[in-house]
Amino acid sequence: MSEPSWLLDGMHNGDVFFASPAQQFRSTGLDGAVSAFTTASADAVQQLFARAKAQGIAEPLLFGLVPFDSARPGSFTIPRSVQQSATPDRAGLAAIAGRKARPAVIGRQPVPAPEAYGDMVRAALQLYAEGGVSKIVLSRAMDVELDAPIAYDTVLADLLRRNAHGYTFAVPCWEEGRHTEPAAIMLGASPELLVRREGARVFINPLAGSIPRHADPEQDQARKDGLAISEKDLREHSYVVNDIVRILREHCSTLEVPTGPSVIGTDALWHLSTFITGELKDPAMTALDLACQLHPTPAICGFPTAQAFGHIRALEPFDREYFAGLVGWQRECGDGEWALTLRCARYDGHRTLRLYAGAGTVAGSDPASEIRETETKMATFMRAIA
Repeated sequence: MSEPSWLLDGMHNGDVFFASPAQQFRSTGLDGAVSAFTTASADAVQQLFARAKAQGIAEPLLFGLVPFDSARPGSFTIPRSVQQSATPDRAGLAAIAGRKARPAVIGRQPVPAPEAYGDMVRAALQLYAEGGVSKIVLSRAMDVELDAPIAYDTVLADLLRRNAHGYTFAVPCWEEGRHTEPAAIMLGASPELLVRREGARVFINPLAGSIPRHADPEQDQARKDGLAISEKDLREHSYVVNDIVRILREHCSTLEVPTGPSVIGTDALWHLSTFITGELKDPAMTALDLACQLHPTPAICGFPTAQAFGHIRALEPFDREYFAGLVGWQRECGDGEWALTLRCARYDGHRTLRLYAGAGTVAGSDPASEIRETETKMATFMRAIA
């Protein structure tokens, strides 16, 4: 049997790609696909599967994007046909990533400016001093203009290479009344799984607390070791895990939760990570159902969630849209994977992208450090496109 290859060749706007550490999916073209701009409710998802089967799609596979504000409509696509294979060896990704010339960056516009983002962090520190909220995740964006369209295969190959244990994606964004051509594409390589469901078993892997990596191996190890004992980062991580476990206990008959986090790495950052497994009480609960119960977690919103959500809307000068929302896939039986839409960009299909990054702030956070963290996160995508 031949080794699987990457399903990246010939990708165009509207094609779907999603790769986890174990498997990859790819669709080609939108002819015969079912698409919708609708909320992520159980009824809406069931209707999409029913439409797909009525159109002769025998084994429908749903791909989707849910916004940061999950009360708003999301983007969902069931392609006519989907290729699926095991995730190949990543040794050949460097050659794919380097086989085409990259476009040049001809314009960058931060949203907001770095100094304004620092003021947002200082405003959050004042809120902590006043009480009522313990963590707020604050994000910023970067609008990038290129001199030519991107090549999906090279960008995705670069993202796959830099985040070997993550979730790499290209998923269409739909708008009301527009179902033949997407308004944009969300591209990215998220390090964070929110929910994977396999039958009644569920797997959750929150990340919170991070530090940039260092080129020197000794300093890099020192940063990793320091993160593992950092009071500020462990406190931030505990907010996330404790809140997720609280919600999971409502829906799971058994839970396995490690006593403390481990440290995992991407090419750019070390992260505190806790891998949780559980057994669903209700086997009819789908991966997306549970993901929507958990979303938004303190990892991408703050704690307490409702208060942090309100402060984000007041402090951030732009609409997150799908950033820090959900991206993933699901079968009609409810099995699937939903990751957080991080390390990503909204691509208009031509020459313009909006990159996003966020950082969790708590009492003791340093505005300059949070600016550097968001710069580091956006740099992963910048290296992939130009």
